[in-house]
Amino acid sequence: MARAVETNVLVVDDSSVVRRLIKEHLEDYNYRVLLARDGAEALELYRSQDVHVVITDLEMPRMNGLELCWLIRADDDQHRTFTILMTTDADSQRRIEAFDAGADEFLIKPIDLPMLRARVRAGERITRTHRAMANLLNTDYLTGVMNRRHFMERLERAYDESVRHGAPLAVAMFDIDHFKTINDTHGHSNGDLALKRFAENSAALVPEGGFLGRLGGEEFGMVLPADDLAATIAQLERIRESTAALTAVRADGGCFGFTVSVGVCPTQGAESAVAVLARADEALYFAKRNGRNRTVVCGAEGVVLKARFHVM
Repeated sequence: MARAVETNVLVVDDSSVVRRLIKEHLEDYNYRVLLARDGAEALELYRSQDVHVVITDLEMPRMNGLELCWLIRADDDQHRTFTILMTTDADSQRRIEAFDAGADEFLIKPIDLPMLRARVRAGERITRTHRAMANLLNTDYLTGVMNRRHFMERLERAYDESVRHGAPLAVAMFDIDHFKTINDTHGHSNGDLALKRFAENSAALVPEGGFLGRLGGEEFGMVLPADDLAATIAQLERIRESTAALTAVRADGGCFGFTVSVGVCPTQGAESAVAVLARADEALYFAKRNGRNRTVVCGAEGVVLKARFHVM
């Protein structure tokens, strides 16, 4: 029976015949199939696509299936991807090696295509469950953005990749101004409403390659690409200005608005992800202390440039 397209399957084999047979069979059941000729090519695709199931041959050039499974599992600590290893070798030691490498299933070639599809369906169910659980663990219950733990994990990875590939990033911290007054004047339920309105508005303005999380209370963090720092600052200014234009509607029909202060620091020159977040926090404190509703940018040397926004 046909199914809606929702699952990405990566098929990895150095045989074009095997790749084509599996691709055609799975596409008949509306799976989206990606193809790779070896483990190295597959790993690149895996890291650039949202892959639910990987079907890989064992013996391949450049990178074999065991190495591929091991690297996927190293990346995928929440088991968002199900891996199926194919081989002509039925030796039990091979199975042990496959499972030790992180494979979830082991199939003997020549592949029984209906059996393979059944394994893919099982993997699809498992990854759907794992993804739902991961979403609950990674999401702030009130605002729906990343929680602090997940944001910090993503920040560490993003910082490491930035250093490795020389791709500049910036880390921004946001704090809703006079939040205690909002709670005292409008009630805590409307303070929660302000948090949700801010998160919803900001999430819609996160640039491609960036991410947003709630760090605690009325503080949020964002990581943004910073190839063009002026454009990054302009994006943060759009968030600040659009926040000031938001209206929160209380249950009794009354309305209130609020503003946000922003501190931002580029990762260049920072010795760690924690250090760049600390500098962004310093910039945020400067913004709060000097009038609020403004953006302050902290440079690597702590130099401050004055403007509608400030650069420390």
